[in-house]
Amino acid sequence: MEKVSFWNSHIETDRIEIELPKYDSLNFEKAYRIWTDYQVVELIKFNDTTYSGLLVNFISKTNRKGIHKKTIFQKITIPIKTVKKLITELNSENIEILPDSDEVDGYVNGLDGKTYIFEISANKERRVYSYWEPESEQYQDPLIKEVINVRNILNKINSEFKLWEYFVKFRDRLPSGHYSYGMILLTKN
Repeated sequence: MEKVSFWNSHIETDRIEIELPKYDSLNFEKAYRIWTDYQVVELIKFNDTTYSGLLVNFISKTNRKGIHKKTIFQKITIPIKTVKKLITELNSENIEILPDSDEVDGYVNGLDGKTYIFEISANKERRVYSYWEPESEQYQDPLIKEVINVRNILNKINSEFKLWEYFVKFRDRLPSGHYSYGMILLTKN
């Protein structure tokens, strides 16, 4: 029996806030969600001809003290051709079978910085695993095969759309107020 990921409750809260369906409420062959603190890429293969994909940017609207009030989000539809291509490419990088970073010899885990959470559902099984700062040359050994796989996954996604640029455009269009994402507190006047 696989251990339950620390990240399950975190992504479940975000999933509800940004109005994504639970995997068990859908009938599909495979689905991938790649999460950060402020964004998720969702790729679903329902069957050989039906695909769906979303890029969701989200941010916490807070009061002056930084206490969460609600989540504001933006959903961008990913073209079916891109979804199909990415599912094939990410599968070739072992996205469905990569271990959690805790199980990788030599992988450094930390608290500050960016964690990617992978929510994978295939063959009627769902699993969640994470990688902290996989792109960092300072922390991660670039020769570890799982580091190579995760970096390739992120590069393939970013070659289709620059994730950070999409988030910045979303964030910069927000009205005046107090917000937070990740460890960042933001006040817009």
